[in-house]
Amino acid sequence: MAKNAFWNEASRCGAIVGLVNVAFELGKMSVPSIAFVLGLANFVVTIYLLWRFASRRAKSFGNEGFTYGQSLGFIVAMGIFAGIITGAYQILASNFLFVDKYEEVYNTLIATYSQMGMIDNATMASMSKIYRAMFFSPIWVLITNIASGALGYGFYGLFISIGAKRDPDMFDSSDEE
Repeated sequence: MAKNAFWNEASRCGAIVGLVNVAFELGKMSVPSIAFVLGLANFVVTIYLLWRFASRRAKSFGNEGFTYGQSLGFIVAMGIFAGIITGAYQILASNFLFVDKYEEVYNTLIATYSQMGMIDNATMASMSKIYRAMFFSPIWVLITNIASGALGYGFYGLFISIGAKRDPDMFDSSDEE
């Protein structure tokens, strides 16, 4: 039963983690003066939730055990779904909610590259188009968030899975019949 519910549980848990991340991002955009504290709190809460959900999944396997690889796979799957949620938020934020702030970051980035003087005008124009797509194009924002969720949570999962895995009960006799 627990094995069959993998994607269902990963999507539910990943959505919860994604919504928590979105709430912290909204706080950071709304109150920039405490952005560092909110970012740190987001990191701590995310790590706790990943550990909590992976540990809960491990317990559902009972005496079968829950391997390091199963735990890591579950955390990466949660990262994919959290990336979908945060990507959807970032699409809304960059194109509707906080357009001025995203434009300011984009313009600062382009101005910084221009001032470096190492890039010619033609290359700068093409870089400008690429960065605009990366900041404001829904498909690129979504792909980037899904990939960063899978990779970032996968990195966290390398360490979280050490504590979340469970060895099978070697004295369990229920498999012998």
